[in-house]
Amino acid sequence: MAAARRPGSLAARVKELGKILTYLIGTVLLGALLAPPLYWLGHAVAARGFLTFLAETDFQKFFNRAILVAAIVLVWPTAKWLRIGGRRELGLEPDARWRSRLLAGFLIAGLVVAAMAAVYVALGIYEWKKVLPWNALPQVLLSAVVVGLLEEALFRGAMLGLFRRSLPPLAALLAVTFIFAAVHFLKPDETVTIEHVEWHSGFILLPHVFHQFAEPMTLLASFSTIFVLGWIAGAATLRTRSLWLAIGFHAGVVFVKMGFSKFTKRKAEHLPWVGDQLQIGLVPVGALVVAGVIVWWWLQREERTGPLRRAD
Repeated sequence: MAAARRPGSLAARVKELGKILTYLIGTVLLGALLAPPLYWLGHAVAARGFLTFLAETDFQKFFNRAILVAAIVLVWPTAKWLRIGGRRELGLEPDARWRSRLLAGFLIAGLVVAAMAAVYVALGIYEWKKVLPWNALPQVLLSAVVVGLLEEALFRGAMLGLFRRSLPPLAALLAVTFIFAAVHFLKPDETVTIEHVEWHSGFILLPHVFHQFAEPMTLLASFSTIFVLGWIAGAATLRTRSLWLAIGFHAGVVFVKMGFSKFTKRKAEHLPWVGDQLQIGLVPVGALVVAGVIVWWWLQREERTGPLRRAD
């Protein structure tokens, strides 16, 4: 099994972990700095008649996106700083089965989450809208694929690879999964409003991004779901030494979640079991665990078919 190259001495590993910590802190600070110009750019584009929904998007959402943009921007210089020469040093290899793994991940995640959503409708927790926006599905699919590609390349590709250089695989998986969940869970308090966005507005929001950790029900119902999703994607990446299964799995979850939100409206909420969104609650956690078991079974079945020469 190919593994990410790890520094030999303890001092070297601590030094690399320090660089990774610097990357994480830099991501938050750069994100806070980028949030205002992204907000201004979004509203300027909307004022010209393009992507008009951006005019209604509050600063907090631009702040969330700015953090992800900063994480992507800083990956390359961090990789150079750590002297990473290629993807094999991140524990990744070319994958000749990439098509089948991409499709399998998408179908497994999508079908399991769709089955859960169908049960929600049958129980009256959600109901179908009177007019179903079928024309929105292509855009939803494109968004799901883009999210899957970008986030898996960042978290399970770059970040997991960076941590694997200095930590054992399971410890690296745990660290990256926690960061993945935290990035999606750390959202500015919606009660904190920024009436006039200025260059320092992102830093004003920083102290308010941890407020959900003080809400036990939200922590249990939301953070745990994101954590399980990240764990399954990371475990699949470690086992296949490829991102394609994780990309498909992530995209399948996002596709059903986004599509379901456009086709239905929520009628009831039963925290911590069912939250105000499809992906929130202990029921979605259970559904993802089932999907993860199916992924593991599928990989075992795939391995029994015999080794396949990896693509160049």
